[in-house]
Amino acid sequence: MANLLVDGARLGVIDFDDCGFSWFFYDFAAAVSFMEQEPVVAELQASWLDGYRATAPVSHEDELMLPIFVMLRRMLLTAWIASHSDTETARRLGTGYTDGTVAMGERFLHALMGTRNETGLLISL
Repeated sequence: MANLLVDGARLGVIDFDDCGFSWFFYDFAAAVSFMEQEPVVAELQASWLDGYRATAPVSHEDELMLPIFVMLRRMLLTAWIASHSDTETARRLGTGYTDGTVAMGERFLHALMGTRNETGLLISL
């Protein structure tokens, strides 16, 4: 509860652990950390985009970047867990998290390889 700021009926949430300069859509990836593979993430993404679009425009090209940032975040968390094996989070998640990252990466690459851009060209790595 150290990340909550309470002022009467107002509630604010802070978390400086992930502060830094980054592309603005990385925020969504950080928000769905540790639940990337849950079915609710698609609904959360749609709601996040609705909220973002209420303030600023979001191009279709930018929207297509969201899964890339989610995959990047998952890989970074996997690396963090591997380098912090003495933490409760690493012990709790164990090797299953790494296995899940590999499976998620394979699905991501298969989806990416089957994606065509607006000109109809197959996008490849």
